[in-house]
Amino acid sequence: MTEALPPGWAWVKIAAIADTQLGKTLSTKKSGEGRSMPYLRNKNVQWHRLELDDVRETCFTPAEEAKFKLQRGDLLVCEGGEVGRCAVWQQHTEQIYFQNALHRIRPHSGISTRWLEYILRWYAESDRLSAYASGVTISHLVQRALRQLEIPVAPSLEQRRVVAAIEEHFSRLDAAGEALAAARARIEASRRAILSHAFTGRLVPQEPDDEPASALLDRISRSRHSPGRRPSHDTVPALTDTAGSLPPGWTWATVADVSDVQLGRQRSPQHHTGEQMRPYLRSANVTWQGICLDDVKEMNFDDVDFEQFRLAPGDILLNEASGSPNEVGKPAIWNNQIDGCCFQNTLLRLRPRLLDRYYVYWYCYASALTGRFGEAGRGVNIRHLGKRGLAQFPIPIAPLSEQERIVAAIEEHFSRLDAAGKALAAAQTRIEASRRAILSHAFTGHLVPQDPDDEPASTLLNRIAASPPTKPDHQKISG
Repeated sequence: MTEALPPGWAWVKIAAIADTQLGKTLSTKKSGEGRSMPYLRNKNVQWHRLELDDVRETCFTPAEEAKFKLQRGDLLVCEGGEVGRCAVWQQHTEQIYFQNALHRIRPHSGISTRWLEYILRWYAESDRLSAYASGVTISHLVQRALRQLEIPVAPSLEQRRVVAAIEEHFSRLDAAGEALAAARARIEASRRAILSHAFTGRLVPQEPDDEPASALLDRISRSRHSPGRRPSHDTVPALTDTAGSLPPGWTWATVADVSDVQLGRQRSPQHHTGEQMRPYLRSANVTWQGICLDDVKEMNFDDVDFEQFRLAPGDILLNEASGSPNEVGKPAIWNNQIDGCCFQNTLLRLRPRLLDRYYVYWYCYASALTGRFGEAGRGVNIRHLGKRGLAQFPIPIAPLSEQERIVAAIEEHFSRLDAAGKALAAAQTRIEASRRAILSHAFTGHLVPQDPDDEPASTLLNRIAASPPTKPDHQKISG
């Protein structure tokens, strides 16, 4: 490093001030040797905290126990993934070990563990670790590179003052972050309440002059190419039994009663090439924010398939399946962003008949967000809604004029909530910028004043170099 440091500070490699150790490499061949003991892995180590709800076990021989056992005050550092992410092991009664996804740093006397912990966060967030990491898809900080990592070292007493100042500032920022998280939770609760009120007749007032939904359903039934019966409350007894009665003028229907339902075309190797290659959408293109066109693929659609699977402006696309129940049926409206675009069988298409399509969209949005589509799906690890599941799904039908008022009210409320969400996101960005500024000031000597009476770092480093490494204090973490 070439940056100038305050008087009494020094640049030093981690190898000169700490013992480092990469964790045990797991091997199924030797899994039966030794005692079964708990160990930590990358997932357990987050910034400045350890998550111990999911701790695994493997066998350690007596030699491995001595080599990989953690002591109170050890700093655990992620070797891969988010390189440098670290936390201090603070317990001293439990026997626990660590895997080779983690490094252990055990600083010598006079070097604060917390000093090293916050330096690594500063290096990670300022991209200083990238020069030491290797790998293309996943970055890795190998043991040799970690030991060669150069860091600034302040006098021991100043290290403690700097760490105390960082933690005081971070404590205030943490409180602000918790307040923002609570505000975000209130926004999401408000969204759910708005949608719940919208489709139970409590969001906008009913107008006695509105044409009742039953008359609308009669017109939909007559408009169909084949004869159909008018939906009634008996169509969907399961939902009406649990959801209660609807407001006057409303009625229940199934999605198939009021919309055309179509599952997309299945991908097949025979369609990967051809003379009629056309763009198509898949589940990755449908997000909570709308249609995403960053990665649109193509396959061959002949004229017959093109006619069946071509998207039209106003079509509602829904994710057919997901591993998360609250993602099943996630909808977006197609506005003909790409001419001649089709869709794949990871998506379902709705074409509402005579209804306000945004009313149908917001009902689908509510049903996905609350997990009702997921509950209606089938499967264990992956929940599939399917064409039949969507077609049979119940939908409350309001009078057409009221549908329009409901849509306008939802969009007005959501617009305000979106603005509030953006303000919270901006505040969160300022918090993270403040953290980076605090760390930058801390490790360039601008966070706390220097004391000329402090023993300079050079004297500390000479003493470390001349003495064998000391074991960390098992009763107290080095500040």
